[in-house]
Order: sequence, then structure tokens, then C-alpha cells
Amino acid sequence: MTLTTPVQERYTRFSCPNPQCAQFNRPGEGNIAHRSWTGTHKHIERLRCTACDREFSEREGTLMARSRLPEDTVIQLVKCQRWGVCDEGTADICAVDLKTVHRLQQVAAQRAETHHRQVVREVDVPGGQLDEAHSKLRPHQVAWIHTALAMGSWFLLWVDVGPRTQEQAAVMLAQVVARVRELPLFLTDGWKAYSAALLQVLGIVYRRRRRGRVGRKPKPRLVAPKHLFYAQVVKVRNQRGQVVEVDTRVVFGGPRRFMKQLRLRQLGTTIQTAFMERWYGTLRGLGAPLRRRSRCLSWSRVRHRGRLWLMVSLYNFVMPHKSLRQGRTRRTPAMAIGLTDHVWSYREYVWLPVHADRVRRQQMDEQIEHLLPPALQGYPEGSPPANLARTETRREKAKPILKAA
Repeated sequence: MTLTTPVQERYTRFSCPNPQCAQFNRPGEGNIAHRSWTGTHKHIERLRCTACDREFSEREGTLMARSRLPEDTVIQLVKCQRWGVCDEGTADICAVDLKTVHRLQQVAAQRAETHHRQVVREVDVPGGQLDEAHSKLRPHQVAWIHTALAMGSWFLLWVDVGPRTQEQAAVMLAQVVARVRELPLFLTDGWKAYSAALLQVLGIVYRRRRRGRVGRKPKPRLVAPKHLFYAQVVKVRNQRGQVVEVDTRVVFGGPRRFMKQLRLRQLGTTIQTAFMERWYGTLRGLGAPLRRRSRCLSWSRVRHRGRLWLMVSLYNFVMPHKSLRQGRTRRTPAMAIGLTDHVWSYREYVWLPVHADRVRRQQMDEQIEHLLPPALQGYPEGSPPANLARTETRREKAKPILKAA
């Protein structure tokens, strides 16, 4: 059989991997053309960018890159990871070595995180739920899974593995704020670190004016902005650890204003975190190391985080959700949030080219670093605050005046 040059429409999903090219990481621009066929059986296609004359393989940036496995085997490996099969079981089912499974997990996890960082930007999220889940690692280690989920679309905005500290909560909030178009409404459990982390990321510096001429000047403090709405769902447990009561409280925004925003954004009429609890149930069912009393625990924190990112990527783009169905049309969280217009197949996910964009990554990292430092850290008396445009002064019988740093 003689291979012929395919039609030009076949190259719409490819993009130039050259960072110096003007068409870098921009698929569908019509700048990709056929070059030649390579490989032992002449089954690998070489492409060329007409803008910069860069030649590259069709496998570059995909899960097939630098792999000798057939396409069906790679798809089968991804399916096993999607259904929560352990590594030894995946190697046995797919008839490959255990090291091959670990290599696929490493490559797929890095590719999934890179794709998420570059695609999830300027998304419309009316409300978000944040929570942390307990997971175990060998030998006798604990890894907390921090997750931010978009209400209404079930889209996972960000996940991370780290300690249960205020710094980690601030990192999660900074990632969410940097990727949404407008500030969403926040719902969490009763962990106190979220309130302090919200003030750290979004708070403004309030400097009260000294009333008299003598005495020390009042110290500045962080206050919540008027457009911040945040509520908590607090579970009261007895001595046995059983939940006996569930309380709700509005921390920022006021009860009346919060409930009004909840109705205006079509997020229901009650304060709850059911979406996040349902996601953790799905995660523990699909991830072998995350199940209760499982013997398939991870030995490496990096591999543990990699499995999580692969599951998140498949959950957002490949797995359709029953509650998002519109008539007979199945939809994924990525379709509900507006990032794609169809359900991705496993073959489409495997062959999706992902090229790391260092410029966009650096811009996002700078934006997150700007949100992370506490506004009152290193703030000597009489000097401007560390966070730009986050200073508020209030005079007696006068409206608040915003001052830029």
C-alpha cells in the first residue's frame, strides 16, 4: 500500500512547536503542511510549518511521542488509569512492563497539567467550592488533596497535593482568582484557614485615622472588599466522629446580600458543598491509591500528584457527566464551562498536541505571585503597602477612598 499526502484539513489540530514562530501553539491557522513519512514501517508523518520552516513529527507533544507502543495499547493504558486500575493490574491487562505504566503516568500527568495551565484562563465561574481531602502514602505518610471546583459546570479549576496549611489554601485561592474572569462566590467547609487566606489574597489594607494628636497611630489591618462573598458549611460531630448537625454561616458579604447573589447567579437557594463531596466520592472510586483501606498506596508524592492530574484532565474533557446532559446530548465539564464543543474520545485525547508556552506560564506565575504575598508583610509604618491597589483609608463621616500604591 502506497501512502499518499493527506488533505490539508487533517492538519487543523496541529500547531507549530517552535516558540520563536509567530504561529506557535495556534492550531487551525493553515500553516502546517505534509513533509514526509518516517519510521521503520513509514507510518510516522513528518510535518512542516510554512511560517518558520520548522519540521517536526506528528507525535510531538502527544502521548505517542517517543513511544514504541501501538496506538491501541496507549489508549488501553489511559482507559485503565481512568477506571482506577492499579499499576500492576494495568501492566497485566495491557501486556506491558510495570515501568512502562509508570512512564506513561509521568508523561501524561505533566502533559495534563501543562494543558490545564494554558487552556483554563478567563473562564466564567459564578461560584466555586474549595475543600481538602485526606489521602495516604507509603510508608505512613499523609498527603492532603486540595481542590477547587466550579459550581454549575462541575469543572475542576485547580488541584494540588500539599500540607493542610494556610499557605497552601492561599495558593489554591490565588490559582482560582488568576484563572477566572470575575470574582466568584466562595463556599468551603469550616476550616479557619480559608478566611485568613481570602484576606491574604483579596483583602485590602484598612488604615484607621487617629482621632487625637497624641498616642500611637492605629495599626493597619486587612478587611474584605465589598464584592467578596464567602460562606462556610460547618459539620458538628460527636465524640465518635459522627456528624450530628450541619451549620451554615456567612463570613464575608452579609447573609442577605449573600443569599441574593446565590439566587442571581442561579446557584440554588441553600448554602452547601455537595458538589465537592460528590467529586471526592468519584475520585476515590476512580483512583486506586485513594480508596478507603486500599493496599495500592503510592510510594512517591510526585507520582501521587501525577495520578491526580491525569484523573482531573480526563474528568474535565473525556468523561461526560449525567447531571450536565441536555436532552440526549452528553456533556463534559469542559463543554459546560465553554472550553470545548464536543466530548473528547480517548483517541483524540491521546493525539492532542500540547506544547509548553513559557511566556504565558511566566505571565500567570507573576500574576499569582502578586496575589500571594500578605498585604501587611514587611509593611513599615508610614510606607505604602506591599500589594498594589489594595489600600483603603477611611475618614470620619466620609466615604471610603481608594488609594493606589
